[in-house]
Amino acid sequence: MSERDAHHHLPRPIVRKMRWPFPIVWLVPILAAGLAVYYFYGRAQERGEKIIVLFDDASGLKPGQTPVDYRGAQVGEVSKLYLSDDRSQVKVEIRIQNPVKDIAREGAQFWIERPEFSAGNISGLSTVFSGPFIQVIPGSGAPATQFVGLTKAPVTTEQNGLHLILHTAQSPSLAPDSPVYYRGIRVGVVDYVRLAADATQVDVSVVIHARYAPLVHLYSKFWSVSGADLKGGIFTGISLKVESIRALISGGVAFATPDQNPGPPADQGQEFDLAAQPNKEWLTWSPKISISTSNPDKPQGHLEKSGTGMEKIIQK
Repeated sequence: MSERDAHHHLPRPIVRKMRWPFPIVWLVPILAAGLAVYYFYGRAQERGEKIIVLFDDASGLKPGQTPVDYRGAQVGEVSKLYLSDDRSQVKVEIRIQNPVKDIAREGAQFWIERPEFSAGNISGLSTVFSGPFIQVIPGSGAPATQFVGLTKAPVTTEQNGLHLILHTAQSPSLAPDSPVYYRGIRVGVVDYVRLAADATQVDVSVVIHARYAPLVHLYSKFWSVSGADLKGGIFTGISLKVESIRALISGGVAFATPDQNPGPPADQGQEFDLAAQPNKEWLTWSPKISISTSNPDKPQGHLEKSGTGMEKIIQK
């Protein structure tokens, strides 16, 4: 047998091509799909809870662009706008970020921050270029998903102020956010002005900031500040007294507390008469009252005579 025939009878090697379980080209779309799932899942987690806020007017709000802010930090974003069933309001769908979703609780306040130019008040100038945005004050009740938006920013966000009602026969030149003065210092703000329930008088609701609440006692006197007091004549000359630019535009309220027998500190909701102008005696009152208080919710002091004939507040 020749050498060639011997090689011919040898077994032939089996050669197999190694193949991937699936074509390598599919790795790219599978990897892309995985990244997309991860991205959209992260976005969904970031968008957080969905809530609805009803506004009378949602002009300027844009889904996917209008932020929701708290203390200057973005906590959510407007995701959708649509009309209510009766077409009287706009439903603004908002996504609150998960880390701060507990903001959406009963009692939360939402309003649209826009430029506002009114008597005695200029606000929202930052929105001239950035556009309107939604501001929120967190609630403290149970978790909620639907809220009614405010028509404007709340006059005061202070929860511990002293709320009082002043009664007057005719509406003075006051508006929400008009100042309340004590000895020429702004110590509070007008909340609202409206007719009493029986329409026989005008009720003016004011809030005295917690720090200054001890200044108000049962026999304190309140009067309207018209903004400017013009007095004089041809021979005596003319004098113009202006409390402040804001009071000049929108008016204000001032009050004084008597040196003698001022009565106990005022309670929440205490009612007083609002005079058109002060008596000369009121302008001379100058009791010594400490404005530091350990309990800002309610004044807890009483006036006591000092050795100098002045009066001071003693904490209970």
